[in-house]
Amino acid sequence: MKLNDRYNRLWFRSVDKFESDEFEPDIKIDDPNDDRYGLTLLIRPSLKIRKKINDVLQKLRPYAPDQYYYPVSDMHITVLSIISCQPGFELDQINTEEYLSIIRSAVGKCAPFKIEVKGISASPSAIMICGYPEANALNMFREHIRHGFKNSSLYHTIDKRYALETAHITVFRFRETLSKPQLFTGALKEIKETSFGTDTVQELELVGNDWYQRKRNVKLIKTFWI
Repeated sequence: MKLNDRYNRLWFRSVDKFESDEFEPDIKIDDPNDDRYGLTLLIRPSLKIRKKINDVLQKLRPYAPDQYYYPVSDMHITVLSIISCQPGFELDQINTEEYLSIIRSAVGKCAPFKIEVKGISASPSAIMICGYPEANALNMFREHIRHGFKNSSLYHTIDKRYALETAHITVFRFRETLSKPQLFTGALKEIKETSFGTDTVQELELVGNDWYQRKRNVKLIKTFWI
């Protein structure tokens, strides 16, 4: 399925639910005892793009003031979740140098590529910004990483939940249902086709992270340059 078709399918399915007052709030987002942690390779969009996303999201606040909006510092595109967030995981349980070796090998096979950031999609629990990598470059890079880990004995959870193929940026999560869902979806439709710009990806981050990639809980392990 083409990436645009995938985003649109998610969008229409979710907006139908929103308009019927069907939401899937994240019950753990404010839980102080949530200790889920993982290992992620990610792309950090340019500050210019992240700030524009933040500015556009403000148009939703009058209709959803108490929901969770990702701060500029936390916005990201997941390349792969090497170890999906899980209770009790800590970085000292793994030898990070062994993980770095596999990722370095994959990075060595990758050239800089562009990602156009344009439009909005959704799930019943979140709002996402759509990313469009040029020439399938991101998925080709993901395959190099998958191959490296599948041929190693290192613990990982790649593709255990689902095989990641999109390049979205999650920017909003529902804490609770909305009192006026039609007004919210109307505002969401007004910003759906917004263009946020295009980045040339030359830098990747391997981080330890909580489920929401909150800056206070993220540990930068290594920055890779393509």
